[in-house]
Amino acid sequence: MLFSFRTRKRGSVTGSNMNNEELLSISIFDGKTMLREIIEATKNFDSLYCIGEGRFGRVYKAELLSGDTVAVKKFHSLPHDEMADQKEFLNEIRVLTEVKHRNVVKLYGFCSHVRHTFLVYEYLPRGSLATILCNDEAAKEFGWDKRLTVIKGAAYALYHMHHECKPPIVHRDISSKNVLLDSEYEAHVSDFGTAKLLNLDSSNRTMLAGTYGYVAPGNF
Repeated sequence: MLFSFRTRKRGSVTGSNMNNEELLSISIFDGKTMLREIIEATKNFDSLYCIGEGRFGRVYKAELLSGDTVAVKKFHSLPHDEMADQKEFLNEIRVLTEVKHRNVVKLYGFCSHVRHTFLVYEYLPRGSLATILCNDEAAKEFGWDKRLTVIKGAAYALYHMHHECKPPIVHRDISSKNVLLDSEYEAHVSDFGTAKLLNLDSSNRTMLAGTYGYVAPGNF
């Protein structure tokens, strides 16, 4: 079993409005204890605690003994010859350990185990932008000032990844499902499984990735 967890420290990083932010850095944690605590907090990943689902796995809300609430993205169990989920898992870890920005979801840790493979993120209480837009009551309360806050936050994150990260990072799947909102409607870009770190010395040609309806029409 491999488990890494992040501990808190103070510092600053490159990016819009990032000075004096409380940041997180990777450190080794008691993996068995944390694995057991997450399993207990989600009742062994019971659907009652599921707050989202995607192609590669489900996301669960877990309230830890410390009082902290985290989001746990558990990858589907697939046959050993199916590597797509493993590639997304490793890619997301790689990218999120490179990016430190207030508008990018924070990765607290990860677990790679024969029975469970998951990522542990900060919990964003308002969920995804898609969830709000698909709910009539929530959409009515989602005024233009809040919408502008979301747009600016997502734009700050993309600018940071494209122009301030070395090497530059391209998300490749920006959609309303992958923009999460905190209690103040601040946007946090998430789901970096198909993201790519660009090699400035090559053409960076890749297979088509993204969500239908959001991919540029010229790519079809």
